[in-house]
Parts: sequence; structure tokens; C-alpha cells
Amino acid sequence: MAPRQLDLFNQTSLSTVMRDIKGAMNQAVKESGKSREQVVDMMNELAARYGTRLNGRGGLSRETFEKWLNIEDDSRQPSIKGVVFFCAVLQTSTPLAAIVSLLGGEIIEGADISMLKWARKYHQAKELRKQMKQLEDEL
Repeated sequence: MAPRQLDLFNQTSLSTVMRDIKGAMNQAVKESGKSREQVVDMMNELAARYGTRLNGRGGLSRETFEKWLNIEDDSRQPSIKGVVFFCAVLQTSTPLAAIVSLLGGEIIEGADISMLKWARKYHQAKELRKQMKQLEDEL
């Protein structure tokens, strides 16, 4: 793995990643305009639609969801499946961004996806022009 420069003041670490995920989930609920009960219901409905369980034998309870969102409570952690269903229900990727940033990555969305595709094609075309120029010089 290549070395990379880390940001001293905004660094997610292995010791804080679950706290960061919970904080991002909590913030996403606040910004969604939905109540916690509504989010739990939507998550349970989505899980039922896909034939999966979010928590043990039954659906996700409000009490467990509260523990998932409480950054001070280490007794319950959301599962990866729980985080994914949460993100799907609220149409957000911020909780996943906490994980991805720990690995040095970044989640891109919306117009940034098109920009990245354009940049890749631009650099491919630039490399092809360079190769064509080399071939012309050989002729």
C-alpha cells in the first residue's frame, strides 16, 4: 500500500469509526425530516421486501435503533446490513463515507460521477493522441 498524507484534524480511525458511523446516521435522521419511528418502519418494510432481518428474529425495534444512533452507547452497533438498509431508506451515503474515508477513499455522487467519467475519457483520449503523435513521427 502506498503511503498517503493523513489529515491531522479530521481523521477517522479504527477506534472512532463506529462513533463516526453512528454520528452520521444520527445526523441523517435529523436532516431527513422523518421521525425515528418512521425510519425504523421504513427499514423493516424494506427488509421484509427483500426477505431479510435487520435484528435477530424479529424486525428492528425502536429501542435497538436508538442504541444504533447513540454515539455514547457501545452496547449495540449497527450491522453492515443495517447501515446499508438505513442508507437505502434515507437515500444517503454519509454513514458509508465514514468507512470509506478510513480507507483513504471518497464516495462520489450525482454530477461528480459524470465528471469522473469525463475525466477518465479525457485522459484516455490524451494518451491516444500522444501515441498517435509517436506513430506519426515514426512514419
